[in-house]
Amino acid sequence: MYQEHFQLKSQPFSEHVAASSLWVDTRMQEGLARLHYLVEQAALGLVTGPTGTGKSALLKRFLHGLSRQQCESVYCHLAQLTSVGLLKQLVSQLGEIPRRGKERLFEQILDRAGRTECTLLVVIDEAHLLEGEALTDLRLLISSAVDVAPPLKILLVGQEALRATLRQSQHRDLLNRINVQYRVRPFTKEQTSRYIDIQMKQSGGPEDVFDVSVKDLIHDFTGGVPRAINNLATACLLQAAARNVLRIDDALFQQTSTEFQLA
Repeated sequence: MYQEHFQLKSQPFSEHVAASSLWVDTRMQEGLARLHYLVEQAALGLVTGPTGTGKSALLKRFLHGLSRQQCESVYCHLAQLTSVGLLKQLVSQLGEIPRRGKERLFEQILDRAGRTECTLLVVIDEAHLLEGEALTDLRLLISSAVDVAPPLKILLVGQEALRATLRQSQHRDLLNRINVQYRVRPFTKEQTSRYIDIQMKQSGGPEDVFDVSVKDLIHDFTGGVPRAINNLATACLLQAAARNVLRIDDALFQQTSTEFQLA
């Protein structure tokens, strides 16, 4: 409804967008630089951040930009598995049939890494859900991969709780092996305003639909978290369409924001 009202070609605040259409803000530039360094020089990387801040967007943009000649990536997101289950998933993602026994699974993964013509990068998303034993297994993979050419690399992506887990004494060796790490933080007020303008422009709409003061209010209400900004900005557009107005001012924002106050 609101797309027709504002004559938009697409939904401006959808989470499901092509990697090439993602806004590369300074946070993403910093994150991408570290992840490319991981591929080129390091062995173990860590990306953390609160939910909704853009970890998935960073990961999507990074994987989209990798050259097949430079790196082969394997993405695993079912982190809430047993350690053996995670290894089996990884073997399956590598295109092979998992064997019985953890030692054979290790052999399959390391053998596959050795047969890769370029760098093999294993991405574990939602890594804050990993069991302690699974983290130990990942450390062993890195340790065993020292003499494998090209080397096996691992990227752990998860919420901030992952850092606390890695600081535990039993995972200190894994923590010490992390060469590259990045924290994805919320938008600043200026970034929030710019993000809203860019998303509206990319959708074919005018950049001045949201009053300047409203963009500041959206930032304050959401704390600069992109996913929350998407939800609130979309609600404002829906409210504007329902009221048949083409600008979102403070009054309309206040009416809309009450929907998000659950307590």
